[in-house]
Amino acid sequence: MSSRLGSLLCASLGLASALALAATSGLTPVQSAHACGCFAPPDPSVPVVQGGERILFAMEDGVVTAHVQIQYSGAADEFAWLVPLPAEPTLGIGTDELFTRILSNTQPRYQFTVLNAEECNPLPTPTAPPNAGGDAGADDGVVVSREVVGPFETAVLRADDKQPMLDWLSENRFFVPAGTDEAVDPYIKEGAYFLALKLAAGNDVGDLQPIVISYASELPQIPIVLTSVAADPDMPVLVWVLGEHRAIPRNFFHTELNDARIDWINNGSNYIEVVTEAVDEADGHHSFVTEYAGSSSVMRDVLDFAGRFGDLDLLRQLSDPAEYLDYLFLYGYAQTSFFGPPSFSTQMLSQLDGHLPLPLELVDAVAADNGYELTADEFYFRYRDYRSDYPDIVEAAHEGFDPAALTDLLDERIVVPTLAAGQLFRDYEYLTRLFTTLSPEEMTKDPVFSFNPDLPEVSNRHTATVEVLECGSGNFPDTNGPAILTTEQGRRVYLPGGLGDSGWLNTPMPASLRIEMLREEGAPSVVTDNEATIADSIDENHAVPPKADDGGCSTRTGTAPGAGALLLGGLVLLTLRRRRVSVRA
Repeated sequence: MSSRLGSLLCASLGLASALALAATSGLTPVQSAHACGCFAPPDPSVPVVQGGERILFAMEDGVVTAHVQIQYSGAADEFAWLVPLPAEPTLGIGTDELFTRILSNTQPRYQFTVLNAEECNPLPTPTAPPNAGGDAGADDGVVVSREVVGPFETAVLRADDKQPMLDWLSENRFFVPAGTDEAVDPYIKEGAYFLALKLAAGNDVGDLQPIVISYASELPQIPIVLTSVAADPDMPVLVWVLGEHRAIPRNFFHTELNDARIDWINNGSNYIEVVTEAVDEADGHHSFVTEYAGSSSVMRDVLDFAGRFGDLDLLRQLSDPAEYLDYLFLYGYAQTSFFGPPSFSTQMLSQLDGHLPLPLELVDAVAADNGYELTADEFYFRYRDYRSDYPDIVEAAHEGFDPAALTDLLDERIVVPTLAAGQLFRDYEYLTRLFTTLSPEEMTKDPVFSFNPDLPEVSNRHTATVEVLECGSGNFPDTNGPAILTTEQGRRVYLPGGLGDSGWLNTPMPASLRIEMLREEGAPSVVTDNEATIADSIDENHAVPPKADDGGCSTRTGTAPGAGALLLGGLVLLTLRRRRVSVRA
């Protein structure tokens, strides 16, 4: 079996903001998007936008299970997706919450701890269900199976011959973009398959949820070559792999970042830029960064904590919509937030809308009476209040509410997929998160992933120290005065302008510390080692002056760990003082 077909699918994300596609005025509308799958509308004048795709692989005993999140914006009847497979799959539906939680729990986080001049006051510390089958035997041998899986109408197609497969897709309104013919060529051969998806009748874009695909394969693989049909430059690719050991890129290089290039002070806002530059320093621009490798316990009890979802038999009997919604909020159907009331996921809102819709008449009435636009989350959270204030509208809209029908739907679309996803992190002990960026011209081979039991864990939490050398007004550390940044890798960078001095980021030096080849056992084989080059560049451009080391203020550890804590994505936990103040000689 070709290694190109050794596995499935592709991941194409990083941060959500980096994934959006848009049809540009005056240009050909986007007809496919960030994925190994292809998206295209039947009407080329209608733009199709896929926000991105996220994938988690679980590997055991020759079987790969892939959870793939599809993010798409466009008309429901124009959604179609095509992806190559190495073997006939079994299909199920997943949950968006898996990706929401795992993205957050494994996200790279950078923080710095402030070391104050001894006489300064310390800075304050911030506070799978049954599926409806179809006829699989009447399509000239192209169709292996057809079924409805959650919101999707699916077809598994033989890919022994390209043209019959493409003809069938066109005839059955599984549209693929122009230029796909050549892109699928590497995947066309005897024993190969493609999975085609589109939204089943009666479903809307809001009903989209992850697809779960299990198939026989030796190793997980991303068919990124097909993605090149319509990918953005430096497209982020993010994949999680569950298994017994740390996952590695088998046919791509592995890069360790030079953390002196990370903007520790300003929220790591240049992280994607540094990764992109670092992986581009590898031959062919083919390299991955390991962002997390370690115990899967970071996700245990996150999706399937004890008592979640309550008693479905009891829920089926709650005919009062207010009591029904109270139960959903009480038993974990909504997602909690530090910054506001609990809210429902897009999947949950889609199911509720079919049985307890937000009446448009109520939206208009609230806007007229109170001057704000009522959202579905606000409506469900304060259902009793709105029913009390507007009984004629709400009670009429929800007369005949069928709690059993809604509960059955929630069981199929929410409960079963979420609990199954949570079980993954009990079944598999080790979790790896790998990240890279690729441009279309770099998508010349499909990355394959394997495992190495000898490699160390990799934390997603990174800490540097900033030694503030002088005190200012109020005897607080002068964060605009001279300081020394010591990175996690031990680089000491002099900041003459303090925490507001970003000039050091322009120091000419590689973005990669090391470029390696990882094998299935043993230590990495170093291809490029930039250790000396980085040290020389810092010494030449931002060396710590002798006075700062030996003749400056004595220092002690302050009490502000996390004073510069950050989460990639822009959450700043503390805004440091920027005003320059007078200092003591």
